[in-house]
Amino acid sequence: MKMHIKTGDTVVVISGSQKGKSGKILQLIKARDRAIVEGLNMVKRHTKGDQQDPKSGGIIEREASLHISNLMEESRYNARRSK
Repeated sequence: MKMHIKTGDTVVVISGSQKGKSGKILQLIKARDRAIVEGLNMVKRHTKGDQQDPKSGGIIEREASLHISNLMEESRYNARRSK
């Protein structure tokens, strides 16, 4: 699939549970056509502590990836809405 967005672009989610929210692209995963967007699609990851530092474990909240077909550049999104 052609990448219509780049790392650092500000994008808006156009479909799915995060619809209408915007953020900056942190990372593109080209092999899977996915992108990680700052502050969107947050998931809780349960991590186990190691023997040296048992307090290092816990519940960590981080961004999960979104498919790029659900993302649109913010400038294009705003131009489409103003028509």
